Amino acid sequence: MLLLRNAITILLAVGVAGWTPATAGQNYTLPDSLPPGVTPAMVERGYTAFHGEGLCATCHGASAGGLLGPSLADSEWWHAAGSYLSILRQVLVGVPEGQSLSGEEMPPRGGSAIGESDVIAVSAYVWRVSHPDETELPLGVTPAIIEMGREVFGDRGNCADCHGEDATGDEGPNLTDNQWLHLRGSYLAIANQIVKGVPFERSRTGIVMPPRGGSTLSDEDVNAVAAYVWVMSRVRE
Repeated sequence: MLLLRNAITILLAVGVAGWTPATAGQNYTLPDSLPPGVTPAMVERGYTAFHGEGLCATCHGASAGGLLGPSLADSEWWHAAGSYLSILRQVLVGVPEGQSLSGEEMPPRGGSAIGESDVIAVSAYVWRVSHPDETELPLGVTPAIIEMGREVFGDRGNCADCHGEDATGDEGPNLTDNQWLHLRGSYLAIANQIVKGVPFERSRTGIVMPPRGGSTLSDEDVNAVAAYVWVMSRVRE
């Protein structure tokens, strides 16, 4: 796993945009849309490798929408958490048939002979495909809605009871690290998850999340909490 360690070292060396969640009355601003250390040139190189010698398009399709392998462009991650480093690790180690949810094996590096730099680039491309450019707030979301969501999250929504006052996790998972257990983390996906909850059979932690967090949140409240969680998940500490 030398390549994975090297990649982590590179990302740490590049540095992470230092900004913190806004408190009441402050504006919410978003970090750069690409992970630290990833550049547009890497994404372009990854596109070429994905469609060429990396053999990725053979199983995942030219649009990454899925063929034998799963779609890489939607909100459902089968074998990885969806972060850049988790994608990198998956490309490196593959998916053994016994662990594959589709029954199809993914060999390490997709069965190709691509080098380390191409593995890193392919991972950057897949991350970009699965994470549309989000340097702006989602359509219809405003700082006022986010502030309302912050208040609901910490009070009548019951969210803080499981996810912690700062959303970094308690019984429920951390919502600030962009490591999604049950969805990719788009605004609409988060709102849908709040409405439906997470039943025991789908929970990766064994903890049930009841619909609307077991509260009587209105649809307006749900959308506000989803907006707040969406912003918090893009915080880079």
